[in-house]
Amino acid sequence: MTLEEAISYVIEKEGICILSEDRLVNYLNDLQAFGTPALKRIISTMTVEGYFSKLLAGLNGDSYELQFNDVSTNLVQKEGFQFDLVQYVLDCLLYAVHKTGKAPSIPASVTPNSKKKRVANHKATFNVIHANGNYVIDFEGNTYELKESQYRAFIRKKDIPSDRLKVWLNSYSEENK
Repeated sequence: MTLEEAISYVIEKEGICILSEDRLVNYLNDLQAFGTPALKRIISTMTVEGYFSKLLAGLNGDSYELQFNDVSTNLVQKEGFQFDLVQYVLDCLLYAVHKTGKAPSIPASVTPNSKKKRVANHKATFNVIHANGNYVIDFEGNTYELKESQYRAFIRKKDIPSDRLKVWLNSYSEENK
């Protein structure tokens, strides 16, 4: 359920006064309305610090836009939240109380597409030959001769990505020349 749908549902079931109650955050959490922990923290702060009470007072009169701007400024400047997330929460509230007919759009920082993709690490595969107190490593078509202390260090590093392991092997092989 989106945040604006969840706020609408909560207001419909519990009345608009729930916006100033501590249980609002738990209610929205049960509805899985938070796309990111930051949204939960913003709404929690709005409840605890009385920002929702200020907004409710504004919603009863014609000055709601001034109240919303004031709360937005305080949440960004005093509380340190990101502007786009604060604006999204406030837009969801305005939509839920029918002060706007336009459904708010989720900021890019909340959408799943904005998550950074992780690059898969490719583990190294290699063959080891122990001869004359030294170790010969066959790795990606190259051979590297290591002393015993270097080989022990190599074994500890064997799980690093293959491109980094290759750089490491090249540096040790240069030392042995």
